[in-house]
Amino acid sequence: MSKAASDETVAGRLLAARRALRGTEWDGADLDHFVQVLCRLDADRHGFGAIDLLAVEGAWIDTAGEAWSGGFVARLKDGKRAHVDGRAGHSHWSDEDSDIEAGLLDGGEQHPELGTRHGWQGHAWDDAMARRLNELLDRFDAPEGAP
Repeated sequence: MSKAASDETVAGRLLAARRALRGTEWDGADLDHFVQVLCRLDADRHGFGAIDLLAVEGAWIDTAGEAWSGGFVARLKDGKRAHVDGRAGHSHWSDEDSDIEAGLLDGGEQHPELGTRHGWQGHAWDDAMARRLNELLDRFDAPEGAP
């Protein structure tokens, strides 16, 4: 399977997982942004892709000063830990004012320092968002046709 076809399959599965959560207790507008972030993960560029995520350990969201920004720390299926940060400007995920940053965490690093690195202030780790992202990942990893 080509990389483009693989990326399409991952995006399709993410979108199906997101649709499955609409109207449930796990639904929330921020999930749409996180799906955009996950679709932009590139294993060649970031060292892992959406299919490598096992579980979200912590997540954050912030709307102060940006149209939307958020991120998470996750455990990967190979046992490593990674962080992903995304930002969508006023054009809502166009290339001109949105981006993601992702990478592996060092062994002893619990969370990346977001405020210092990006100048983003006012973010807080959000346990409820982490649970919603884990529910999304569970649906993403479920075999086709499973609830």
